[in-house]
Amino acid sequence: MEVTKIQAGDKLILKINGKLSAATAEAFNCEVEEAIAESSRIEMDFTEVSYMASAGLRVLIAAQKKLNVCDGLLTLRNVREDVLEVFKLTGLDEVFDIQ
Repeated sequence: MEVTKIQAGDKLILKINGKLSAATAEAFNCEVEEAIAESSRIEMDFTEVSYMASAGLRVLIAAQKKLNVCDGLLTLRNVREDVLEVFKLTGLDEVFDIQ
């Protein structure tokens, strides 16, 4: 799993490449924590995310909670259909701003 950060005006875009699994969750969490420290508007590009496990979902839920406290915004873009199915099965498609 690799994360590339791109500053775009007042938001920070995280381009994620690879699997969000138990093995990559800690590294993903570190990247997300750093991003939240830099900006309260985070956009995650899921174009290259091929797998989403519950550990990855936990990182996203924690990020959403932190951003809610500071009236921040978390947007998920370009989520592949197979990964989107995980959000739908867990009901998290109603929690996150998925575009």
